[in-house]
Amino acid sequence: MMVQMMETINLSKMYTLKPLKRSIIMTTIKTVFVVGILMLFFAGCSQKPGVIHYGSDECAHCKMMITDEQFASQIVTEKGKVVKFDAIECMAVYQRENDDELHGAIMYVNDYSKPGNWLKAKEAQFVKSDVVNSPMGESLLGFPSKQEAQQHLSERPGQLLKWEEVSQTEM
Repeated sequence: MMVQMMETINLSKMYTLKPLKRSIIMTTIKTVFVVGILMLFFAGCSQKPGVIHYGSDECAHCKMMITDEQFASQIVTEKGKVVKFDAIECMAVYQRENDDELHGAIMYVNDYSKPGNWLKAKEAQFVKSDVVNSPMGESLLGFPSKQEAQQHLSERPGQLLKWEEVSQTEM
């Protein structure tokens, strides 16, 4: 009789644990699902530079086709929307004219000496060249450092600028 009671107790413990285990498993599955959805949501809002299709994408400011990788630039909004430009000066004017809509956006310029290497505009060094012509004629070139910009200037005349000066460009 005692053995039978022990077996009954053990069985009752097992049956009461199963719903608890089931609850833990369901909670874990729900948590993993929610975390996965949040990761997808935030990954979709990346502010990394987008891909520019040279020869087919259009500049958001002047509407010219973007053809030259050395001068291309872009703005990536907080929500991940990419706004593309054929020249740094187009991005500067667009940014100034649409500043209210671009809160939290990141501006990128191509590294003139290594096209495809995107630089944050506010951290880049710029040259307004006297001899190299950009698509819109302002001849603005982006470099990752002051040293690289000065190296360019030692070979080709121009003026050293920071983003604060470039952003005031008039076209």
